[in-house]
Amino acid sequence: MRKRGRPPVMKAWRVRITPPGEEPLEFTIFARTREKAEEMARFMVKQSFPFSNFSVRRFYRRVRV
Repeated sequence: MRKRGRPPVMKAWRVRITPPGEEPLEFTIFARTREKAEEMARFMVKQSFPFSNFSVRRFYRRVRV
């Protein structure tokens, strides 16, 4: 049986990681929801930037892939 309605669209999310004592890093993640984007960012922080803070915001400008 098919799912009804419009399929979820991939959106651009701006992630900012702030390591202690360094300049913040900014990059873009593509995800369907903010929760998924936060989950991806949390995994990146845990793997590569321990003891860092991060924030996820919607990115409304045009993004080239």
